[in-house]
Amino acid sequence: MNNSCACMDHVVGKTARLEFTVSSADTAIALGSGSVNVLATPMAIAWCEAATTAAVAPAICGNCTTVGYKIEFSHLSPTLVGESVYSSALVESVSGDRIVFAVELGNAQAPVGKGKITRVRVDQKTWAN
Repeated sequence: MNNSCACMDHVVGKTARLEFTVSSADTAIALGSGSVNVLATPMAIAWCEAATTAAVAPAICGNCTTVGYKIEFSHLSPTLVGESVYSSALVESVSGDRIVFAVELGNAQAPVGKGKITRVRVDQKTWAN
C-alpha cells in the first residue's frame, strides 16, 4: 500500500452494528457446514466481517479498500431460523496497513459469537477487474 495514504490514521475506536434475520439460506444445512437448521458459522463470520467493513467505510479514501486477512472466532450458541441477530465491530488497533477489530454476534437472549478479525488496507486499483 502507498505509505502516503493516511485514510486509516484515525479509525481506532470506530464501531459499527448491523442487524440480520436468520433465513433458511443462512443455515448450516444450506451452506454445507453442518446438518442442523441453525445459523451457520461461515455466515456468522460473514456478518461480523460486514460490520468490520462498515466500521471503517466512512474513513476509506477512494483509492483504498480492505480485505480479510485473519479470523479468530468462537461460535458460542445456536440461532434458529427467524431469529434476529446483531453483529458489531470495534476497531482496536491499526499497525501499518493492518486493522484489528473486536467482533461480536448476539441476539436478545445471549451472545452468539465473538472474536477478532484482522483486515488489510489495499490499493483498490490493484484488485479491480
